[in-house]
Amino acid sequence: MDDDVMMLKTSDVKTMVDILDTTDTAVVGGRLLHRGNIAGLLKFGYFNGTQRQLGLFPGTCEKLNRTVPNFPACFQCELNLNLFMAKTDSVRATGGWDPELKILEHKDIFIRLKAAGLKLAVCKNVLLDHVPPKMLGDEDLELRGDPGYWEKRRRGFSPYHELLPNRYMVQSIFTRTDQEVDGEGNVLFFHRRAKGHC
Repeated sequence: MDDDVMMLKTSDVKTMVDILDTTDTAVVGGRLLHRGNIAGLLKFGYFNGTQRQLGLFPGTCEKLNRTVPNFPACFQCELNLNLFMAKTDSVRATGGWDPELKILEHKDIFIRLKAAGLKLAVCKNVLLDHVPPKMLGDEDLELRGDPGYWEKRRRGFSPYHELLPNRYMVQSIFTRTDQEVDGEGNVLFFHRRAKGHC
């Protein structure tokens, strides 16, 4: 979980544990209170020109109707926010967390999980709250809301963007929200144009 995501008294952690214990799902995540559907598909292709891109398509997974057996509020996906529970062995099998990444490290994990054929599920009934520094009390603002905190986050983008050509073999990130998908998980608007996708 990100350091500014908070569990609620009603956060259904038991469902997350049950899915990991009783299904072949490797990672299970939730949603943020008062936020839209971020859970989406990850694709590699040529979505906006001639350069190969990493495509992030929030809001698409639920449309596939691939629910987790015995958990109707949970569906299979490929990308979610940084709020999830995972089988330790599964994350380690993908190489674990990259120590160079200080932000957006969850996207790297999700890409490697997909490449390894491991499953991610997202549950609509597992809700958490996002409380950024500006919403916290004076003590927390002192620790995380000062200019140094935001400078650290800004610098954290550099290693992530270096991964694009070096690790993922893409030139940029392409994002579109709430695109239509077919039963095979193809993003329909771009499917005919894509020269390669997974």
